[in-house]
Amino acid sequence: MTAPLEHTASAGEDPAAVPPPHKTVGRWAVDLAAPAPHLAAAVGRALASLPQGLETTRDVEGPGAAVRGWEPGQAAVLAETVERLEQVWPAMLAELQENVSQIVLLDGRAISGFTDFTTHGAVFINTARLTVGRDGLPGWVRLADALVHEGTHTRCNAAAFSTPFLISAIDPRHSVMTPLRPDPRPLTGLFQQMVVLVRQTLLYRLVHRGAPLSDSQREAVAERRTRLLEKAFQGVDTLGRHRAALTPAGEAVHARAAGLLAEEAERKEACAGRLRGGRA
Repeated sequence: MTAPLEHTASAGEDPAAVPPPHKTVGRWAVDLAAPAPHLAAAVGRALASLPQGLETTRDVEGPGAAVRGWEPGQAAVLAETVERLEQVWPAMLAELQENVSQIVLLDGRAISGFTDFTTHGAVFINTARLTVGRDGLPGWVRLADALVHEGTHTRCNAAAFSTPFLISAIDPRHSVMTPLRPDPRPLTGLFQQMVVLVRQTLLYRLVHRGAPLSDSQREAVAERRTRLLEKAFQGVDTLGRHRAALTPAGEAVHARAAGLLAEEAERKEACAGRLRGGRA
């Protein structure tokens, strides 16, 4: 499903009346959003949903979160990210091209990234994710991570309209602890987190195997994959305790996620075994 384009607009203008300024990044024609009232409203909703005092982005200082415009250096990081994704995971890039029509940059410390139903097709990403991380991950790897994460939420939201993954009779107020949030989340949040984490784990394996990285960067990628693999297993296990809430389609996704994680764990163990053998 191709999401409708979310238009950008200057303050006071009707977003629907303003043609979207597209930026061609490789073969991806995507709107690099400028600040606009409807985007600011989405950020406001995201901030309001955070637990009191929670800060999810530690790499930057400053208040809350706000939409900012793109700069040439940031567009260059995106171009590198697209090039690397095309090398290591072209199927994921094709999915992003199909489902993500707009990338919105955020400044501030409160939000790392999010999607919003009212701006379907847009993904909001903190500018800190385009820079080298404290763990040594290159900016393009961190942006690829963010695009896979938020793009997967977009894909899940679109798919759920035609193929529900959770039984509608389940109390929407029922919440559980999840791998990626410190506060209880509804089961639909847990379901999407599971899918996100499995895909992130796959991303880091493919980056580790096929991307040009320095030794320290490759080590940082491996460490990140290990952490994601642990969280993904946590998500699969937690959702498994709520299988009664899943539709047949939801059960199929859960089973597929569990199978992929088992394969990823086997690959990781086989790699560790080769390393141990090499040091013997």
